[in-house]
Amino acid sequence: MLTVIVYFYALILGISLIHLAVSAVVTARRMKQKPDLKILNELKSLPRISILKPLKGIDDNLELNLRSFFELDYPDYELIFGLQNTDDPALPIVNKLMMAYPGVNARIVVENSEIGLNPKINNLHNMEKYIRGRYVLISDSNTQVKPEFLNYMLAAILKPDVGLVTATIRGIGAKKLAAIFENLHINTYVSPNVFVADALSGIPVVIGKSILISTQLLKRMGGFKAFKNFLAEDYLLGLKTKSLGLKVSTIPIMVDNVNIEWSLKRFINRHTRWAKIRRNMHIHHYFIESVSNPIALAVILALLLHNALGAGLLLLVTLVKMAHDIYLSRLMKSDLKWYHFFLTPVKDLLISILWFVPFISNTVNWRDNYFKIGKRSELRPLFN
Repeated sequence: MLTVIVYFYALILGISLIHLAVSAVVTARRMKQKPDLKILNELKSLPRISILKPLKGIDDNLELNLRSFFELDYPDYELIFGLQNTDDPALPIVNKLMMAYPGVNARIVVENSEIGLNPKINNLHNMEKYIRGRYVLISDSNTQVKPEFLNYMLAAILKPDVGLVTATIRGIGAKKLAAIFENLHINTYVSPNVFVADALSGIPVVIGKSILISTQLLKRMGGFKAFKNFLAEDYLLGLKTKSLGLKVSTIPIMVDNVNIEWSLKRFINRHTRWAKIRRNMHIHHYFIESVSNPIALAVILALLLHNALGAGLLLLVTLVKMAHDIYLSRLMKSDLKWYHFFLTPVKDLLISILWFVPFISNTVNWRDNYFKIGKRSELRPLFN
């Protein structure tokens, strides 16, 4: 019986290493592609884009993050900042930037009305009535972009049958251990596997750091209120776009997710929350996902073999995975240091443990809001 189990894990480990190779090849091909801006030259004028910025508290480098959106090289856009109360510490920062950039069309919306359980959707819904653009960019507060960002996003959504565009996420700025874990995971697992999922299965994996959609399509979906009681509103926006016969496009233009001084508690909370979302969206995909962690599989195989061969395989797999992560980080032009990759096995083993959490808990904590999560990430009050 033990021999059968050993062969089984050896087979799964082989599949996992093949997945690493596919991830590297697909990501390399996608990162070489650059959106073509020629389509913008065919327009008499560029359409207005409304940028929605839901805010709550102070994220890492918040002022620099928001400043990058005041410095966009695009002729017609508006910034709408949403807060739920006037004592939010992000408000003085927004006011300071609005004074520093008087030529940028920007406004602040402070409303605490709630239409559902998703606090981000409540904030977006409060901003929705102020949208004046033909397109809407939903952009999280912990992101930075280059001045030409909107041009690339618009060029992608103007292609035939494209309904939604999202950009590639790159984690930057890590100084503390958990932030290094986070940026390692974003740059070497999350972003590459968005490309892999699209290339191999056509699954639109939309991550809500930066989403461009037409105002008309958003209204057709029922507006933000259609997602009021779901945690994975970004992913569901992608699925809804595809169900309406339109394409979701992930472009290899970076939106930088700034993670500097994370605590380990925050890292664990975020990834247990993400794991619970994925487990409740597609349980079969979630089981397949377990094959994508070769270091964890190699540890199990080494324990089963309990000999020098097992230890040697574990060392070899660890070195291969570290080399894979270094290669992908270079493709992403990450700011991770060479010595950060010695943390790869620790991070991967921690992620493998967190993978089991959704099978013993369905409670999520998001910005001090506690819910139970159900099918398709539907939220329910923790206490009825």
